[in-house]
Amino acid sequence: MIAAMRVAGFLCLALCLTSPLSASPPSATLYGSVSAVGGARLPGTVISLEHLDSGQTFTVVSGARGLFRAANLPPGSYRLTTELSGFLPQVLSEVMLEDDATQNLELYLEVEPTLSEVVTVIGEAPIDSLEAEAIRESSARDVGEALAETTGVWKVRRGGIANDVVVRGFQRGDLNVFIDGQRIYGACPNRMDPPAFHVDFSEVERIEVSKGPFDLKNQGSLGGTVNVVTRKPEEGLRVNTNLAAGSYSFINPSATVSYGTREFSVLGGFSYRSSDAYEDGAGQKFTEITNYKTSAIDEKAFEIGTAWGRAGWSPTEGNQLQVSYTRQDVGRTFYPYLKMDAVYDDTDRLSVRYDREDPSGSFTKLAALAYFNRVDHWMTDDYRTSSVGAPRDYSMATLAKTQTYGGRVDAEISAVSLGLEAFDRFWGAETEMAGMAYRPQYSLPDVTIRDLGFYAEYAHDISASLSLTAGGRLDHATSSADEAKANTNLYFAYNNTRSTNATDTFPSGKVRINYRAAAGMELSGGLGHTVRLPEPSERFFALKRMGADWVGNPELAPSRNTGLDAALSYGRTGLYLGASLYINWVHDYVALHDQQRVNGTPGVMNAKARSYTNLDATIWGGELDAVWTLSDRLNLAGDLAYVRGTKEVSPEQNIFSENVAEIPPLRSSVRLRYDTWKWFAWGEGVFSARQENVDTDLGEAVTPAYAIANVRVGVRYERLTISVGVNNIFDKLYFEHLSYHRDPFSSGVRVPEPGRNLSLNVAYPF
Repeated sequence: MIAAMRVAGFLCLALCLTSPLSASPPSATLYGSVSAVGGARLPGTVISLEHLDSGQTFTVVSGARGLFRAANLPPGSYRLTTELSGFLPQVLSEVMLEDDATQNLELYLEVEPTLSEVVTVIGEAPIDSLEAEAIRESSARDVGEALAETTGVWKVRRGGIANDVVVRGFQRGDLNVFIDGQRIYGACPNRMDPPAFHVDFSEVERIEVSKGPFDLKNQGSLGGTVNVVTRKPEEGLRVNTNLAAGSYSFINPSATVSYGTREFSVLGGFSYRSSDAYEDGAGQKFTEITNYKTSAIDEKAFEIGTAWGRAGWSPTEGNQLQVSYTRQDVGRTFYPYLKMDAVYDDTDRLSVRYDREDPSGSFTKLAALAYFNRVDHWMTDDYRTSSVGAPRDYSMATLAKTQTYGGRVDAEISAVSLGLEAFDRFWGAETEMAGMAYRPQYSLPDVTIRDLGFYAEYAHDISASLSLTAGGRLDHATSSADEAKANTNLYFAYNNTRSTNATDTFPSGKVRINYRAAAGMELSGGLGHTVRLPEPSERFFALKRMGADWVGNPELAPSRNTGLDAALSYGRTGLYLGASLYINWVHDYVALHDQQRVNGTPGVMNAKARSYTNLDATIWGGELDAVWTLSDRLNLAGDLAYVRGTKEVSPEQNIFSENVAEIPPLRSSVRLRYDTWKWFAWGEGVFSARQENVDTDLGEAVTPAYAIANVRVGVRYERLTISVGVNNIFDKLYFEHLSYHRDPFSSGVRVPEPGRNLSLNVAYPF
């Protein structure tokens, strides 16, 4: 409570210091908002107003939710221009402002042609977008940490980097993660390397988040989709240099060079990231909270190098061909959340994309994408005390590999979108443990998933204020494990099956309505049904251990989510209010539980194992967003998000708790920002409630409430941008919920968030 009062006092003081001391004489005022054509709000847009009679220019910057206000303007005619990296400038040659009048203006920006994804990757859905300006300004070290600042999105922390993403309570296999439209998966069965970890922060142009079961373009979007859009070449010669640095010896220099014409473009970039282990609010390094060797406590916590390149060719107007490749080399990375750490984690991503746009042709828009990616991941307990005295440098280790081939064709014919998606996902892992005499176990027995899906969507404007989107999808998928490597004895002992393959065919569908009830007011609602296949680790994982085994369930059924979403927003005269409610009925939700042995099987000695089962679950919640432009330079923004998850109780399966595991608690934030474009400053308070709705069957414990404060100041001089921030300025010791109970190699340690830490970002394009 004291921390919350301090934050409130800080914000009030900032408001007093930055508010004008005297009222301006009556004059014209322009309120407005800036959005992408797809609907995402665009903060950080520079809006310039040139008074045509006097030549005087007034400049404002859009704040949260893309809102801006320009007051005390001389009446008359203005030329309005917008500027935002990655988007085409918009010019309105004549905007009339009358004396003592207030006018509202909605601006919609189009993505630059060289950056354009002609057919979007994510289907029509409630979408949030985190743009380059906010990403560069953030103190986050990876995509997961940056997205956690978005309403309704949380993170799972495992160490200094590689934060996983949680959207409205859905995570892991319940979410799709794409990089420029290509599926990407991590190799670690415990998600040391979540999918979003395999893109470097410096590559990112924007991140799109789709919430709810409304993305039909991609199989598996049970609770939402995250699409990371990377930088594309721009026209002319461009060089972008960035330096991020901060506490705990964090350093991240990066550079991107590109050259482009209307016919040809090329881009190349490199980034390096490293850091020591951070300290929590009690001054303790995260390498001191669990069993790291003394020699490892002060070692680098992570070290990552990434290089990427892209080439594009546009032989004729409306045709684009792009080829891109990224190589990411990850060295030692500490994960106190787990009993092992990564020794290396190497990723290759390759994609080829063709886009065609022809308004007069049979297909208005056409896109074809082919891609390949792979991840090699080696993890051991070499840096832990558990390896002391072991015959080898480690007492446990896993070599995991995954690779994905995929392709898709998307087309638009007037109001109809059609698409065909196919992918082949491979995942294998081999585990060694000293207690098993280092005998290799194929914990993931070379599992392959093949999926072929077709979708169709129809969008129609019923009237000027009412629009409808509806669609359907059908998928056919096979999942199979290598029979020679699968430990079918474990499957039989605990789940009464020796199956190593499954075939699934399933439909998906949705309908959404959007209604503009009045100027600035919009209502929307949707009903969606999506399906996701069980993960290879959920169906076919098998690991003999001392005390309790770990085994997948080959009989798992696909999870099916029927979701209902309703939203109301109002944006007018410098004020934005948004509210949404949602409920998801998940049939055959995949839940982790303790499974008793049901069959006596040679070589299987334990009485129980951690396994998976299908249960029905309900996940529901709501979100609130508010933005108020207090002046031309000052805006106040706040948000609140709540999610609740319950599931069936099944005592015969040792499931007694009704709470879905790893559901985040109520969270809210408030931010006051002052921005003159030349310089900016903001202060922020983040508040999280106590989480008592925990899954006691899995050992989850109550998480205390917390409140923290963050500040940042920055200056822009010509092309140079410098910003400095301090997070957790009161050096609070706190924990986010989600992070400590997963097996088979979880440490059982709850990982604290960083204590007070400084961050510096420097960007210079030329």
